[in-house]
Parts: sequence; C-alpha cells; structure tokens
Amino acid sequence: MPPARTPGSTEQALAAIWRQVLRVPSVAPDDDFFELGGDSFQAAKLAALVTERLGVAAPPALALNRPGFAGQLRWLREAGPARGPDGPPVPDAVGGPPLSTQQEDFLTWMFETEPVRDVGSVSVAVRVREELDVAVLSRALGVLAERHEALRTVCAPADGALAVSIADLCEPEVAEVRAVGDDLAVREADARALAARERMRMSDVTRGPLVRALVIRLGPGDQVMVLSVHHFVFDGWSMGVLLRELGVVYSALRAGRPDPLRPLALTYSQYCSWTRRQWARNQEYWETVLAGAPGTVSPFPGRRDAPRFRRAFHWFELDAELGGGLREVARERAATPFMAVTACWAALLAGWTGVDDLLLMSPVPGRTAPEHESVVGCLVQSLYLRVNAGGEPGFDELLDRVRAVVLGAVEHQFHPYHLWRPRLPYPSRVHYESWGDGPSFPGLDSGPFPLPRDPEELDWPAPPGHSDLSAPTLVVEERRDGSLAAAIVYNTYGYAPSVAERLAEGLAEVAAGAVADPRRTPRVRTG
Repeated sequence: MPPARTPGSTEQALAAIWRQVLRVPSVAPDDDFFELGGDSFQAAKLAALVTERLGVAAPPALALNRPGFAGQLRWLREAGPARGPDGPPVPDAVGGPPLSTQQEDFLTWMFETEPVRDVGSVSVAVRVREELDVAVLSRALGVLAERHEALRTVCAPADGALAVSIADLCEPEVAEVRAVGDDLAVREADARALAARERMRMSDVTRGPLVRALVIRLGPGDQVMVLSVHHFVFDGWSMGVLLRELGVVYSALRAGRPDPLRPLALTYSQYCSWTRRQWARNQEYWETVLAGAPGTVSPFPGRRDAPRFRRAFHWFELDAELGGGLREVARERAATPFMAVTACWAALLAGWTGVDDLLLMSPVPGRTAPEHESVVGCLVQSLYLRVNAGGEPGFDELLDRVRAVVLGAVEHQFHPYHLWRPRLPYPSRVHYESWGDGPSFPGLDSGPFPLPRDPEELDWPAPPGHSDLSAPTLVVEERRDGSLAAAIVYNTYGYAPSVAERLAEGLAEVAAGAVADPRRTPRVRTG
C-alpha cells in the first residue's frame, strides 16, 4: 500500500519518477516531459510508476495530456485511488513454465504446418576494432544463458501436444571464420555476405542452440561479431540487455574476475506470470473493441491468391522537412509521431480499399515497469488497433481517433493475443522505430556492422487449406536528421512490386497533405 500523500511528498515522489524514467539529474516545475527526451513508451512507464508508488490510477495518456511537470502535479493532487488488484493467474496452454502470449502464438504458428516453420532469430552485427578473445566470449555467453532462463527454454512435440521446458544446460554456439580477400575492402564485402548468411540460419527450438555467435576475422584486432538469438525466446529490446551484460561479463572474465552482475530483480517466468494475471482485468475492453472486427483488410485491390508467403521490402524516404511537419502536427494534437504515421497509413488504406473499419496491429515492448527493463525474453506485446476511418474526417480528426485507439490499447496491452489471432489473423501491421546509435560491444572499441533487417529469402506455406490474406506492413524508422526511412513490406506471392511502389507514393502524398492542411480530408489514390 502506498504511503499517505502530502503536498510536499507528492511533488518529491513525482520528481523522483521523472528522474528515473527520463534518466535526468533534476526536474524543475516548468519542465516538459517530451522536451526532456520522453517518448510514448516512457510515458507508459511514468503512468505505471505513478499508479504503483502514489496509489493513483494514472492513465497512459497522463504525459500526453499534461506534458508539464506542474500540470501533472496538479492532476495528482486531485486524482482518485488506483484500480484493484490483479486477476487470478492463467495456466499455460502447453504446460511447463509460464510463457508470454507472443510465445504461445509462435508455438501455434511454427507447428501448424508441415514442414515446421521457424520464426527466425533476432540478430545484430558488431564490428570490434581490438582483439576479441573467442574463448572468453564463449564463457561469457554461457554465463548469460545460465542467468536468463529464457535462453534455455526449449519446446518439442510430446504425446500429440507441445512440451515446453527450461533446460538445465543449453550452451550457446560460438564459431570463428576468416573473411577472404587480398585487401580490406574485399574482406569487408565477404564479411557482409557471411553475416547475411548467418542471419538467415535457422535454429532448432526443440533442442537449441538458441544463442549463436559468429566471429568473422578481418585482420589483426579487427573482426565482426554476429550475435543471434531465437525469436521464440527473445525480442529486440532484450538484445540491448544482452549486449550490455555481455560487455560487463566479458571484461570481468578477461581480467580474471568473477561475474559481477547482481541477481535479477525479476525472472522471465515471474514476468510472464504477472502479465497473465492482467488478462482477466483487460478482457472486457478487448471483447468490446474487437466485437465484429474484420479478420483481414478486404477487399484489397492488387492482392492475388497466395498459397505461400515470402516477404520483400520496398524502401522509400520521407524527408526531414516532411518528417518534422508530421511531428509538429502530432504535437499540436497531443499525439506522438507514431500516431501521426499510423493515421496516414489508415487514411491510405481506407482510400485504397474503400474499407472504413480498419484493423491494424503494432508491437509494443511490454515493459511497463522499471524492473521489466533488465528481463531477457520474448516480452513484446502485439496490439490490435481498430480504427474507424468513416465519414471523410479531416486528418486532424482521424489523428484524434487514432490517438484514442492507441491510448486505449496501450492501457490494456496485456491480453491473450494468441487466442485472438485465429479469429483476426490478418491485420495490417505498423512498425515505428526511434533512431538509436546502433549495436556495440560495451567495453570494447566497437560499432554497428551492416546486416539485413529481416531475411527476405524465407519461404513458408500458408496455413493448411488457406491462402495468405495478409495486407502489406508499414515500417518506419526515425533518422537523426529528422527524416523517416520507410518500407512497404509485402508478400511477393500476393502482390506485385508495383503495388508496394504505389502504396509508398500514396503514403507520401497523404503525409504531405496532412502537413499542408491538417483540417483537410486526405486525398488518397484508390487501388
């Protein structure tokens, strides 16, 4: 139970939460959450911490509606109590250790076809410009596999079902090769090819290895490390955790010291058990939102019958001026850049297909509390976003609708997605990523090395007796200069490249129109 609040204690507690979430040394009454570097994910953490520590039911939109410290403080002093306790634990469908809903869904997807499909790996490539001791690297990865139970979680068919277990030992695979070539440029090209090939390798989730490292030697004190972890047990955020801890453990072992990492505050099993207790609390929300929702975006002009799936990317750019304009439109509506991009995509899809009731999907990290940040596993949550694009709204009104949908979904993000996907299998996905500095090996002179974003060569059958009805996916990556790198990701069996090209052109036109006059109804090309 949180302590009783007084005016002074509330201000100090809120300031402490801001400092923790934003990682700033101090907070002033006139500070703005987003001007200090906050984003939508940190806004969700802020709300969770306010609820936990101050006993106030803080909505995820708290920072968006009141970005200023003083405004949040006033709201806190007038707010009511937090909501009730968690619901009862939910047993796992497959038995064994508790799993995330994304893992439950991966199990269905992987084993519903013959041959078995593979969700692939989360991979990074890091160039290390000093000598890398492969033996010590192998020992360090072994320490981390022992530390994080997710890296030892395997599954296998047993008696007509799937048995999931945490192995006592699941050793990482570490290999070393030399790039070939008479000069450095040729060896770098060979290293890029070797890294891409390693990116494509599949792992056997029934026995491992789940963690792989390939060290490609370019020359004395110059090498590339490709680190891959099976997506069934891992997500993109976890890669940052793993690299940070790898740097600490590697440095200690190389110096002859023991592993210095503190015990985990929360294990992956404990995290999964906690999320599953949220499902009952959020059930009514999702049943209401998704009642009668379409299972696919249909009709979709340009889509053809597709018995298989193989992805391709059509990359394009929204320049810094257009990207900055979208951010400003979002700010004026108390929205995020992700919401603005999603509104553009919804407007384009509505115009292209003639469908007003749109079902979108976007992943969120699933890390709503500070103790979640150091957990390694597949924590990512897939959020359905049901957008009403009907009535020819102006862009600002459509953005308001998207904002409300996103905030509601984030507030209720813990739900059994794996139970909904069979009914709603083909939403159009939106992935929005903030820019970062790229992967490195902490403690060593290192930086990112080119690696394909996602394998395009993977070729999988559609579910038995069905065609693939997936709509194209929109991927957007922020760049340092304010521009946006974007891609239309599509099934090459289901769409011609010209469809992706026209969708890219259409999105750029919608974005430009939104920046020029947000009140105007977007003018959208039809399919």
